[in-house]
Amino acid sequence: MPDIDFDVLTLGETMLRLTPPNHERLEDIRLLEVRIGGAESNAAIALARLGLRVTWVSKLPNNPLGHFTARRIHGHGVDVSHVVWVPTALGRMGLYFIEQGALPRPTRVLYDRAHSAASTLSPTDVDWAILDRVRHVHLTGITPALSATCSDTVSRAVREARARGCTVSFDVNYRGRLWSPNEARLALAPIIAEVDLLLCTEDDARLVFQLEGSAQEMIRALAALNYRQNGMVVLTRGGQGALVWDRTRFYQASAYDVREIDRVGAGDAFAAGFLWGYLAADVQKGLDYGLAMAALKHTIPGDEFLATREDVEAVLQGGLPQTAR
Repeated sequence: MPDIDFDVLTLGETMLRLTPPNHERLEDIRLLEVRIGGAESNAAIALARLGLRVTWVSKLPNNPLGHFTARRIHGHGVDVSHVVWVPTALGRMGLYFIEQGALPRPTRVLYDRAHSAASTLSPTDVDWAILDRVRHVHLTGITPALSATCSDTVSRAVREARARGCTVSFDVNYRGRLWSPNEARLALAPIIAEVDLLLCTEDDARLVFQLEGSAQEMIRALAALNYRQNGMVVLTRGGQGALVWDRTRFYQASAYDVREIDRVGAGDAFAAGFLWGYLAADVQKGLDYGLAMAALKHTIPGDEFLATREDVEAVLQGGLPQTAR
């Protein structure tokens, strides 16, 4: 394999995230806070903030909104030189609106992503030679749900990575507003069969793959969907922590108690933390990092993991001080 320029490559859509301040209702908006959000770029940002070399592949409109998005991601240390730029007429910027709730009012999400530039991403848009200089590829189940060409691109990414000796992780990340559980199960089956690392929530295991039983029974059933001899499976369990099965033994860890500010992006932070350990051949470290990073993300507004490796280590060692002086 040639010299490695990037530890991780991620591929997928990032949208503009628009949020009314102070838990206001969308129907009464006067101001909107603008951030970015996308599962793959969220993971890329978190990994870059841990010190890994990361590149993000996507498709953006060549307009100020696309430039803002790329600049924001690059500002966290993520390479964006492989982004495909298209005229706005050929693809717009995807948007999503979040109305932050407070018990008993739930948080609401409204998507406006139809005809986005990223949804037109196709295998011919990507220079697959970049994988010659990549160690690991991280993908999610959101991208295949966007369009047939996006699904083809994810499948091609797995094949190209396999051919070049890259390891591949896949986070199921089911989105019910994009497709049905049956559609997701059928489309994702051939992808899941070929990846080295599968991440899935307990809820998605039940809803998409119709699995029941204990966590250990479900994780073994997920492993049966994967044909890689050494394929690893991670089952995240919300407030009950997470479980890992590496075909020889189980690893598990408990979740942290958190005062939730914003839970969006916590799953991506967990995925990044687990990859940190996985790429260092330390499964327990990945599990511990993932849960600590997910906890930290719950305390940070926006999708992005705006914390440092030192913050993560402090949580692992007993928690950050309430006031850091």
